[in-house]
Parts: sequence; C-alpha cells; structure tokens
Amino acid sequence: MKDLLKKAAIVGIYQTAQTRAFGRRSSEMFIEVVKGVLDDAGMSVKEVDGLIGPNPLATEGEARGFPSTAFSEFFGTHIRYTQQTPAGTQTGSMGVLHAVEAVAAGLAQAVIVPNVGGREGPGVVGRDEWESPYGLPRVAYYGMMARKHMAEYGTTSAQLARVAVIARKHAALNPAAVMHSRGPITVEDVLDSRMIYDPLHLLDCCIVNEGAGAVLVTTAERARSLKHKPVHVLGLAESFAIMDLYNVPSLTATDGRGTGQDAFAMAGVSHADIDVAQISDHFTINPIIELEDLGFCKKGDGGPYVESGVLELGGKMPMNTNGGYLSHSHSGGPGIYDIIELVRQLRGEAGARQVRNASVGLFHGVGGMFNSAHTAILARE
Repeated sequence: MKDLLKKAAIVGIYQTAQTRAFGRRSSEMFIEVVKGVLDDAGMSVKEVDGLIGPNPLATEGEARGFPSTAFSEFFGTHIRYTQQTPAGTQTGSMGVLHAVEAVAAGLAQAVIVPNVGGREGPGVVGRDEWESPYGLPRVAYYGMMARKHMAEYGTTSAQLARVAVIARKHAALNPAAVMHSRGPITVEDVLDSRMIYDPLHLLDCCIVNEGAGAVLVTTAERARSLKHKPVHVLGLAESFAIMDLYNVPSLTATDGRGTGQDAFAMAGVSHADIDVAQISDHFTINPIIELEDLGFCKKGDGGPYVESGVLELGGKMPMNTNGGYLSHSHSGGPGIYDIIELVRQLRGEAGARQVRNASVGLFHGVGGMFNSAHTAILARE
C-alpha cells in the first residue's frame, strides 16, 4: 500500500478568509476555493476529473446538494470520479485521504477536495431516543469525556486550558486565523471565562465561523512539473466506531489507537520522526485523549504532556500551528485546514509559525462525538 500511495501527491491548497461573520453564498465560496487551489497548483480546471466532498452546496437550490454536478455546471467540464465522505468535522480531511487513494489506484488523474462551511442550521445532535430528546448539546459529550478523564487520571482544568493557550499562541502568528487579532491568552483567562458545560469553559470550546478550503491531489508524475514540490501521504488509516454516546466502550479513549498504529506501520516511521502535528481540537479535552491514543504519551499522561512544552513552537513536535479549531477555524469540515497547514509546513511556507526543517507531519482527527477516527502521515518529497 505504501508504494501505491507514492503514485499520488498533494500539489494544491487554498482557503478563503475565515470570519466570524456569516452571509457569503456557499456557491461563491465553492467557486473561490476551486479557482484558488488550481492556481496554487498551477493546473487547469480541464485537468480535474475527480471531486470528493460533502454536500457543500446543499442549502442552495441551484446546486441541489450535489457538488459534483455543481462543479461540472460552474466550470463547464466533466468529472469521472466522485465520492462523499460523511464524517462530521473530519469530512474534508478524510476526503483528501480518499483522493490520494483514488489517484494512486488510477481511478482519476486529478481530484479536488472542497470544504465549505457556513452558519449551521437548527437541529438536534442525533436521532436517537436516549440523548437528543433530552436536550443534550454537543458540548455536553465532551464535557462528560473531560470530567471522566479527570476522575480516572487526575487531569486538571489548568491542563485543559493549556491546550487553548497553545492554540491561541500559534494563531497569533497566523494572519489567517479568526482569533489572530485577539492576541495570546493565559491559563487564567481560560479558567476565568464563563462555564459552558462543566468542566469546559468558553475558551475550552472551538469557535464557530464561516469559511472554505480545498486540496488538490494528482499523480506523482504530473506533480513533478508543477509549481511546488509535492507532498506525499506515506500512511493512512480510518475507523468508524459508534453512533451514539451510550454505546461507546470508553469515554477516555477512541479508535485512534488503531488508526495511529496502522498509519505509522504503513508509513514506516516512528513517533520520533514527526516534526509537526495537527490534532483535532474541537474542545480542549480532545488533543489530550487523542495524543494518548496515538502513543505520544501513556494513557492518562495527556495533561502533563501538554504542559511539558513539547507541543509549542520551539518544542519537539509543535501541534496545531495554524491555531486549530479553537483559534483558527471551525467552519464546515475543518479537518481539511489541518491538511492545508501541514502542506504549508512541509513546503516551508508557514512564515512566523514555520517549524524548522519540517519534513514529516502527522494529522489525526475524530469526527462527530468520537464516532470515527482517521490518521495520516505526510512528507515532503
């Protein structure tokens, strides 16, 4: 599988401005990211024959919720491969991994993965009979996970807050981050912000905003003649676990244990080889659990690991260098911004937040309320 993946490369990335204001049409953002990612790669729209994504235009009648036909109509061309990846916030990033597989397998020559996120409409978290009817909000799931982790391992609110502090520190160096202009925050700032769902405070929670992004994958052969040195996926894995929280086997562990092991084995690298990481941080408890599951620290040691400084710029493995979902963007399927950030880092294009000599990066995300997990290891050529 590893040799097969070498036949594909990430050659284009693009994201719109990420804003807390809402109002742009989904089709407008869709067109912008397609044009932007093609321009970044130096490719023509006529070369694109595949598209993977959610229903980024589902709210607009003219697109009728089908991004593939919308693409063909908007750009006057046809595609021969399409797929949708419904995985919550990780829909976009999971789509990138599927695009790599599709190109490597010869199902398409160039695949665009768009992500478009605007204001969420009304609705309940799930369709089950034991959670949603009683008004359980999304933050409650993560609040319970955080409280359980505290009870089992002694994790503290200050350790959770440290995740938010690191994210904002990095966002302050990223002009594209929604919270860039707000400046750094302290642990005390997080603990003093209003309680949303015990033990999670306001600053323990991801932002809600509007924005879009896209990634372009093509063949390794075509990649060599394009504008940037290609970035390859060395290893990948995904897993779908549960639908409802009351069926989860553990509130302090995810399927990331398996996807991490599989991705590392496929890539043939070790934890020590990872120069930079993007770990989904919907809430501050997420990276603590996910880093444990991935094997960067022992189960229960996620809190002290976050406090050690290893995840900050200048540390051994800077995490969420764009500011993460907590301070950069949480629009649509924000996992795609993690892939975009890793590509920027591996290209050496991250500016003030650039990780020195970054050559291998790891992405890990969970979708829904820890319903699914996927891991990818990327490297520059």
